[in-house]
Amino acid sequence: MTVKFKMWSPFHYFMIIFPFVLALILYFFTKDKAEKTHRRVTVVLSIVMIAVLIMRNTYIWVNKGGPNPEVFPFQICHFGNFMFLIALLARDKVWGTIAWCLNFPAGLVSVIFADGLEANYATLINPQAIAYIAGHMLIVTTGLYMLLTGLIRIDRRSLLKMYGLAGLGYVLSVLVNNWFNKLFAHTGVDANYFYSYKPEAGTPLETMFNMGTSYTIAGITFNPVYLLLVAAVAAVLFMVMYGFYTLAEPARPRKYTVKAKA
Repeated sequence: MTVKFKMWSPFHYFMIIFPFVLALILYFFTKDKAEKTHRRVTVVLSIVMIAVLIMRNTYIWVNKGGPNPEVFPFQICHFGNFMFLIALLARDKVWGTIAWCLNFPAGLVSVIFADGLEANYATLINPQAIAYIAGHMLIVTTGLYMLLTGLIRIDRRSLLKMYGLAGLGYVLSVLVNNWFNKLFAHTGVDANYFYSYKPEAGTPLETMFNMGTSYTIAGITFNPVYLLLVAAVAAVLFMVMYGFYTLAEPARPRKYTVKAKA
């Protein structure tokens, strides 16, 4: 059976809308419950996300006959499957800031600009395609639910630390992508963590990539114009997400304790 994905089809709109609907439904039925209920809901959502990622990576490992860049959860949305659970268990503002400002918008963008589903899969009846859909939708649902229930707390200090950690991860991704692409060249699968090696085809990142030129220095290939443009867009996006957080803050409960590192 072949079920081909089409951009801006009714199913695509369902992918975009349903995560918000599910988060609001969960919030509506649990908003007056104790913190432990909110935490349990988040744990369940996180476990399902992680299970979906494990299923995806196992399928790719078996299908490719061994390890390759796709089975390492270094992509933003892939480690995002763990980030919400880490933020929940650690009760730490920095992890929560990363989850909301980095992983949530990455998941949302992947749902909206789902060109990869159309270009890479002949049918949606495929474990990898199903994982793409379910994983990104759950990132959006979990992030929004945690925000609404007050399980995510952000302040300026945690935001600044998030900028530093995200920047470090971005720089390291350039090196790791190049190293992995040499190490796993025989697999035919490219490492493209943080999309710092090349853009996803059909996305706005492709336009930014074409504005620059790739260079190879000391064995490391990179496109400086593309990297700087993506970094600038990400920096603005983080502030926008922080703005959404502050707008929603008056409606959130204040009874939870979240640690902030000194």
